[in-house]
Amino acid sequence: MKQMKVLLARSALWLLGRAMCACAALDSRAQAEVRVWEDGVRIAMRVGPAGPAMVLEKRGERLRYLGATGIDTAYLVITFKHVDAALPVLLGMTSVARCWAERRMTMKGDPTLAMSVVRVMLLVEAYLFPGLITRRIMQRVPAREVSMARVYLSTLLAAHGR
Repeated sequence: MKQMKVLLARSALWLLGRAMCACAALDSRAQAEVRVWEDGVRIAMRVGPAGPAMVLEKRGERLRYLGATGIDTAYLVITFKHVDAALPVLLGMTSVARCWAERRMTMKGDPTLAMSVVRVMLLVEAYLFPGLITRRIMQRVPAREVSMARVYLSTLLAAHGR
């Protein structure tokens, strides 16, 4: 059972990382957030203690998905304490804010950057999840600037990485 949860978390992190790259390219609000990040900054999200992870890097005006490589050099590391803490957030069952309030995750790095990353994640969730889910986990659901289909296609097909 635990192996299935880890596989599910790995898949969700893969989708989230690539969707963050897609939204940073397609949504003007995500672009504005990413634009102020320092060039070369790496952001990691992982499941502790030795679970799956994903790393994003800002290169120029874009975000690049690096997979699980580069966690040691990440400027910001968000760590879910265990897979059972990560899955509700990654699957849209609870909000990032609630997870943080319940101390299911930790953060190492710049809090200002972390808040910006969370704002991008909220935009991504608005594209990835249907309205029924987003209304349950968000106080204000951001309007979509492009279609969900375009974000999904970009997430799945575009070369956002290496």
